[in-house]
Amino acid sequence: MQKQLYYQMQWPKDNLFIACCAHELYNYRYHWHNYEYEIDILLKGKAEYCCGQNTYYLEENDVIFVNPKVWHASFAREENSKALVIRFSDSAFKNFLKKDEHLIFDLPPSDSSTRDSAIYRRLRYYASMLLTSMDGDSPFQKLTAKASFEMLLSTLCESGPRTVKPADVNKRSRETMSRMIKFIEQHYMEKLSLDDIGQYTHYNRTYVSTLFKNTVGINFHDYLTKVRLSNAIFQLAVTDKNMTQIAVDCGFSDLKTFNHRFREIFGYLPAEYKQRLSPIHVVQLRDQQIYVSPDDVPTMNKLKEFVAPL
Repeated sequence: MQKQLYYQMQWPKDNLFIACCAHELYNYRYHWHNYEYEIDILLKGKAEYCCGQNTYYLEENDVIFVNPKVWHASFAREENSKALVIRFSDSAFKNFLKKDEHLIFDLPPSDSSTRDSAIYRRLRYYASMLLTSMDGDSPFQKLTAKASFEMLLSTLCESGPRTVKPADVNKRSRETMSRMIKFIEQHYMEKLSLDDIGQYTHYNRTYVSTLFKNTVGINFHDYLTKVRLSNAIFQLAVTDKNMTQIAVDCGFSDLKTFNHRFREIFGYLPAEYKQRLSPIHVVQLRDQQIYVSPDDVPTMNKLKEFVAPL
């Protein structure tokens, strides 16, 4: 099997997880991470990033940061577009915060006026050091990886993150929330309401609504819409179904509603999105990613460029 630029590191005692990779960008994969932050750095090409309610257009060397619980997706606007991606658990900051506190970063994506500023140059530097040092079994490389990651965190914190404390959610409530999300994933194509979720979990709709908002960060109906859109994005890319059929199969009441919700999030109609897809540039599996090989000379040169003296 060909070697890939994809690595993971874990520190079980700290409940800390890091995934670091370089991959090719294709069609949208609309998703979220419950307890993980993500940093994307465009290594080559041009890309469109839908993050929360906003769409950003990134070019080579641009950096975008995604907080936990924020829905996001990327789309290649140019063939052979590639990105360096780092995901890490929010427990990375737990030693510096009070119990149950979390950090929210308001660092905006870089653009032509900011991409060469100190904070983005340093983020690229430490991200590149992290990725390249995770390759190999030498304990010294692992030491470099850990140090690079800690400097990456330190650089992020210079942006002035906000400290937030979510509503207290006990273990039983978290388990209930997990069951709700699984139920939605299995029944998103049906007509679902808070009453349906309440009946399934044996709680009243008011409790379900509050628990959902406190745990996920958005209300039930918004979450359901995003799950439906995530599945619609996939069907638009890999099926020949017409727009109405996709709308119905993904749980939207009609094409008009589907069009409205899609444009509200992505900025254009589903049919327009489908027209933008290149048949040879579509990932056919739901969670598939195409990782870059260490033998990819342009990518490795770009990583070396990032670690040039600051």
